[in-house]
Amino acid sequence: MKQEWTQNTVIVNDGIELFYTRTGQGDKPTLILAHGLTDNGLCWHQLAADLEANYDLIMYDAYGHGKSSRIDPDKRFDLIEDLRDLIDELKLEKPGIMGHSMGAATAAGFASKYPDLLSVLILEDPPWMDKAVSDKEMKATMQEWKKQNIAAKQKTAKELIKSQHKSAPNWEEAILPEWAQSKLDLDPAVFDHLHIDNTDWREQVKAIKVPTLIITGDNERGAIVTPELGVEAIERLHKGEFGHISAAGHCVRYEQYQPYLTMVRLFLKRNLTA
Repeated sequence: MKQEWTQNTVIVNDGIELFYTRTGQGDKPTLILAHGLTDNGLCWHQLAADLEANYDLIMYDAYGHGKSSRIDPDKRFDLIEDLRDLIDELKLEKPGIMGHSMGAATAAGFASKYPDLLSVLILEDPPWMDKAVSDKEMKATMQEWKKQNIAAKQKTAKELIKSQHKSAPNWEEAILPEWAQSKLDLDPAVFDHLHIDNTDWREQVKAIKVPTLIITGDNERGAIVTPELGVEAIERLHKGEFGHISAAGHCVRYEQYQPYLTMVRLFLKRNLTA
């Protein structure tokens, strides 16, 4: 993290604390960055460093992630409303919103529910698909991921970095320390509450009014959004763009950062200005 960046928390409804890192002071167009499941806000630090000259970036830890509140089963679990409350508490006027995976689902859900409260939307491989996943299958998947996270916590950050570098040698070296720490900081109870509906994306995109960029990678490398789905999505969006980056999977920016950065910069230059 850069020395001049600031960190703080906001308390949203139901007393949930959301921790965030911010690059600016509100004197540039604002872009909120919503991370994926098991990551945290600082997993965006590489992108934020490259965009901060022109934008005020806010990287927040979702509920149960990073330094945000641990999961309380007696409190709400609603990531979309958490994002809405964060925007209200920071008094942001129509920020841009960018999300990856779970964060992309949150961002898209927010944009469809509150179409007048944001200016642009960028979705990195949102969990959109046409194959329905039953509640039973979803719960089983979440519990398997929970087991994997609990096992990861038995390792040090250095051990996690070494293991990930071995299994994914094309990942950006710069992101690995934050990525590893995010696994150690995650509250595994997240997996007991998170449910993502993969099949409602058609209704969502019809309600999104702002310029939207969808970025994905190769399906054979783990990317979720197919070219056919991406094309259909931009046809349904009011102003949509679809970008495919080869030799990347679900974590597009971790695997092919430079083409990803170029795509994002060009989109923002056209659509998010002071």
